Amino acid sequence: MQKTPLTGTYVKYSTEPFLRMPKTVLTIKGKQMTFLVDSGATYSVIQEKYLTNVKMSGNFVHSQGATGAIVKEKFTVPLQCSNTIDGDTVSTKHGFLLSPHCPINLMGRDLMLTLNISLESTPDGLKVVRRHHALSMVQHSAKTPLYVYQWRIPHPLATDLVRQARELVSRHADFMRAESLHCTAYVSEGPDHDFEKHFYQDLNDVLCTSTLFWSGTRSAVSVSLTEGQMKDFHVEFSSPHISLSKATTDEWKGLGPFVKKCLNITDWCPTRDPSVMYSACFNIYKKPFHCTTNALRSVYLLSVPRSHCSQSFVSCPTDVSPALASLPDTLWAQGKYDVGLIKNCAPVKITPKSTFRPCKQQYPLKKEAIEGITPVFKSLLQAGVIIPCPDSPVRTPIFPVKKIRDRGQPTEWRFVQDLKAVNDAVIPHAPIVPNPYTLLAQIPSGAKWFSVVDLSNALFSVPVHPDSQFWFAFNFEGKAYTFTRLCQGYCESPSLYNQALSASLDPLVLTPGTALLQYVDDLLIAAPTQEQCERDTLKLLRHLATEGHKVSLSKLQYVKQAVTFLGYDISGKGKTLSPKRIEAIRTLPKPVTKKQVMSFLGTCSYCRTFIPNFALLEAPLGALYHGKNLSSSDHVTWTPEAYQAFLTLKEELQRAPTLGLPDPVKPFTQAVDERAGCMTSVLMQPHGDRLRPIAYFSAKLDPVAAGFPRCLRAVAACEKALMASRDIVGYSDVTLLVPHAVSLILLEQKTSHLSTARWLSYHTVSLDMPNVTVKHEEHDCLAELQIQCTPRVDLSDVPLQNADLVLYVDGSASRNPVSGNNCVGFSVVSDNATLRSGPLPRHLSAQAAELIALTEACKLGEGKSVTIYTDSRYAFGVVHDFGALWRHRKFLTSSGKHIAHHNLISDLLSAIMLPTRLAVCKCAAHTGHQDIVSLGNARADAAAKTAAAVSLPHTHSHIPVHPPHTHT
Repeated sequence: MQKTPLTGTYVKYSTEPFLRMPKTVLTIKGKQMTFLVDSGATYSVIQEKYLTNVKMSGNFVHSQGATGAIVKEKFTVPLQCSNTIDGDTVSTKHGFLLSPHCPINLMGRDLMLTLNISLESTPDGLKVVRRHHALSMVQHSAKTPLYVYQWRIPHPLATDLVRQARELVSRHADFMRAESLHCTAYVSEGPDHDFEKHFYQDLNDVLCTSTLFWSGTRSAVSVSLTEGQMKDFHVEFSSPHISLSKATTDEWKGLGPFVKKCLNITDWCPTRDPSVMYSACFNIYKKPFHCTTNALRSVYLLSVPRSHCSQSFVSCPTDVSPALASLPDTLWAQGKYDVGLIKNCAPVKITPKSTFRPCKQQYPLKKEAIEGITPVFKSLLQAGVIIPCPDSPVRTPIFPVKKIRDRGQPTEWRFVQDLKAVNDAVIPHAPIVPNPYTLLAQIPSGAKWFSVVDLSNALFSVPVHPDSQFWFAFNFEGKAYTFTRLCQGYCESPSLYNQALSASLDPLVLTPGTALLQYVDDLLIAAPTQEQCERDTLKLLRHLATEGHKVSLSKLQYVKQAVTFLGYDISGKGKTLSPKRIEAIRTLPKPVTKKQVMSFLGTCSYCRTFIPNFALLEAPLGALYHGKNLSSSDHVTWTPEAYQAFLTLKEELQRAPTLGLPDPVKPFTQAVDERAGCMTSVLMQPHGDRLRPIAYFSAKLDPVAAGFPRCLRAVAACEKALMASRDIVGYSDVTLLVPHAVSLILLEQKTSHLSTARWLSYHTVSLDMPNVTVKHEEHDCLAELQIQCTPRVDLSDVPLQNADLVLYVDGSASRNPVSGNNCVGFSVVSDNATLRSGPLPRHLSAQAAELIALTEACKLGEGKSVTIYTDSRYAFGVVHDFGALWRHRKFLTSSGKHIAHHNLISDLLSAIMLPTRLAVCKCAAHTGHQDIVSLGNARADAAAKTAAAVSLPHTHSHIPVHPPHTHT
């Protein structure tokens, strides 16, 4: 039989060229090395014998060779390398895997992508070529995928379920796509043929849903399986369910235990919606969702993600962007404890309050804390940040703090000292740290691209003067050490570093239109275009390298349209709370002590500009400890209102909107109102054909303003709202929308019901600022104030015509020159007689005597029309200006204490209602004139002094009154 000749591929590939492996040459640190180009290798490898005394980056992987043994191999720091193919030379920096076991140098996919290298199949074998267009490579996973056997939910029901989930939970949740909705039956690593035989007997099935559960960002629907279907359900620690949403930091498999827990809850309580039940213990809601639907039995292959030794592992800057290859190696922190030193930074000098030097003993530390900070200590000791210091008179204990890490990340500890004793013994400078709230207002409204730079071990880059280093001494493992750099825990550290970094950035000039925001060691670049953002970010990084700073490569957010900065998600659309911050607050447990309640409110208050009416929501929680004389560790007594406020605050945070970035070119509109003694306001700007919120403001009015009538409270709220938004608005035009006639009140009322200081403050902020325009609804505030600010509507300060009685009152208080005792008395006289007079207790003042005299005069005029003259401006003001206002706020001062003579004022306001008609008039004192009013006032003055001369024991609390008698 004739042998068939080889054709096609087999004739072109002979054995010899096929065995030629593709190789290329790299020049590394001046040495030429040959590499086998292996597209199946994840990392590029250099044999250990070719590189000696090379610095290592601290990153590593566990690799498995042909023998099956698993070994730990480390990466070098990024090394300068170049490659030439057909006259085309490309240079870059790359971190290689240094291996003593690999028999040949390998160029893996990481460097192939960086150098644009590809393997091309030719008749002579595989050829190494460089392609400058985008390459698409497939990464092979050696792990077997998970086989997820499931019931797939049809589209109409799936769409309805996802819609309901979006209405019920936070918009920051991660929602399952409608086309992916399913009920998991079984999960297997690889195919399970025995299970498939039974599961696939009938592909078409029917499922019955039961209850919809939700809480925060999680939601799922429980499924009631038949007895036959339950035989196919084999998911441990779970109940049959359809997953709808989860937190971005959670995994979908966590919803199975969530549903199982929900099914076992017993403390369900009804809500306002009769179909919804609530569990207070677990903060979970549920409602019936009975539905029968067709379902398709299917399988979904899920690839298992490759695990790293660290989630923040980044081999070199070019892994972030090739443009970073041009930056010096000294910029990047080579390890977790690599520190910089700011160029020309003046050493910190500490000024003590006195000659006292605190010396505190080290308290016992847990073994895990000591083991956790030992690597940190050794690294800082080797870097010279920590030095021996046996002669320091100061000692403070070290206080290791465990870092907050996401699930699955390794435990790390922060080396911190308890420097409270040192902080109390030094004179701190005035702090200079920007306010995050006002800082974010500086982001240009036209910014679309952003970069965030995190400086590594920032405080350690500021030196401490040798004469001041002893202040930070501590004991560790029986020896004394101290810091040569600024350390955490010192009261001035954030402010001093902020000033040092600001001075270091002063020479940097960026492109017009780019904004650089600095908050301690975090930097944000905001630019209108991608090219400008990248150019200015590189300029910033290059400047930081020149100035001696270290940048964390793993935390670098390089030229993105959305970044996370200071707990906010920043994008061209605006700013919103980051899901991580929302989730952290949502999972906070119910506070028990005063300190925990205050801590919860402080955490929420950081987000208050995203929550309308925040001051109203937090008020019941503040009432748990305000005025209760509780220590920080005392337990609070919860009320139903406080618990509801606790839940509502969490819910409002999960519904927090995206706020626009302020544009100083556009006019602002600010709506203001007052509710329950709190200012509530929203600042807005035009966005298309509508107004978009920029920030929400709310704050409690001070006790005096909170006691004003409603219209005056609105005036106080306007002033407070304008002051709150001033840092954002600046001198841009702002229109103030308020449902009260603020301008008319301030222009007409002047100081009749407000102190001079308050009227001046309100008038200056609301009316005198040229950029503020006040608009109000139709509302007769003056008439309402007239009703609310006077004890009786018909009260007059002009003498009545044909009054039944005309009375003159006076009070007297003077020191007896012989006995030294205080002599107090009062009198009420008419044109021809002293109607009432008497001595008063010695502890009373002349003002109190005037109030008593006026009260007795009103009692004498009960059922009559009366004109009363007084020479006391204080008594006159109480009647006409302040008395009703003080009663409105329960006679309390701004500090919450009772005003002077509150009982006497209360009696006077009650007595004013006794006459049928009343006029209280002010007259001049001691004029010597002979008119009727002056003579009457002189008689009242003389009668009061005569009454005061009568001896009355100091202990008397009642007010004696002489019987009426005629005085000629």
